[in-house]
Parts: sequence; structure tokens; C-alpha cells
Amino acid sequence: MLVQQEIHEPFVQELARRTARLRLGAGLDDPDVGPIISEEQFQRVLKYLEVGKEERAEIVAGGTPATEVSLRQGFFVKPTLFDAVQPHIRIAQEKIFGQVLSILPFRDVEEAVEIANGVSYGLVTAIWTRDIGKAHRLAAQIKAGQVFINNYFGGRVATPFGGYKKSGFGREKDIEALLSYTQVKNVCVMLD
Repeated sequence: MLVQQEIHEPFVQELARRTARLRLGAGLDDPDVGPIISEEQFQRVLKYLEVGKEERAEIVAGGTPATEVSLRQGFFVKPTLFDAVQPHIRIAQEKIFGQVLSILPFRDVEEAVEIANGVSYGLVTAIWTRDIGKAHRLAAQIKAGQVFINNYFGGRVATPFGGYKKSGFGREKDIEALLSYTQVKNVCVMLD
């Protein structure tokens, strides 16, 4: 998550407060956050928590397995926020697939684009701003398959879905998906 420097500190404080209130639990219990899919992935997420600490990122929320008795039988990690994350470190460059969010401050739009495009992935991006013109200019520069402005996953079922770079292959849904099953052929006949 990229956060403009002017609002970075209060934003991180509020996000940490809200993250600490999230309820963990089994899917049938309708929690805010469910378990990690497997023990192997659980261990992978725990390793990333260690990597983040080694790379000098600061944990401002979570960062440990859940300790509640009711959750000890599952693969639960408290939702984690890392702050003071540098763009080049592993937790900013790799997909973790767990309840971990890295927060990176930026000075201006140019730096935000550089950070956003400086990873090998590009599935989905969300831009939050009051300046819709700026949002559209930014969306045009970011290398991602989907860009949401002032929402996240607000597209309807027919909205094409797919990524750039190492994120996804092709497109799903809408006419873009149907076109992947076609092959264009031009037959040109001259009649006298």
C-alpha cells in the first residue's frame, strides 16, 4: 500500500487501530479474517514476517500467529501491518498470500508510479483521491490489469479480469475472454 507522506503517520495509526479490531475465525463463523489455506502456506507467511523484521520493516499491528484457544487448531495469523517498508525489500516485491500489508510512503505521483511499477506483478491497483483527473492520469501510467478508482473490486461480473507481467494469463469475463477463443482470418477474393 502506497501512502502519501503528508498523511502517512495518521493514516498508519488509524489503520493499525482498525486492523487490531479485526475478528479472526472459521469461515462459518463469518469472521473479518479467515485462516490461511494450508500449513505449508501458514509456515510461508510466518517466514515472511521474519523476513520483514530482518529487512528492518516495522510491525505496527499483528505479526504473530493467533493465540486464542479457539484458533490454535487452525492456521491463523493476526492481520499484520508493516511500516517503514522500502520498495526493494522482499515483503514489498513478493506475493505473500497471507494477512500481511506492507505500507510504503511516497512523496509525489512520479515516485508512486515508480514504486508501483517496480515490481514483477500487476494484477489489481486501487487509487484513492478526490482528484479524478489525477487518478485517470495515474491509472494510465500504472502497469496493472485492473485499476479501481475510489473503490476496490467495484466492477460488475462482466468486467474483464486479468493481470500484467507475472500476474495472471489472458483475460477472464466479458468480450475479452471470448476473443481469446477466436482466431481472426482474412479471406480476400477478387471477382471480375
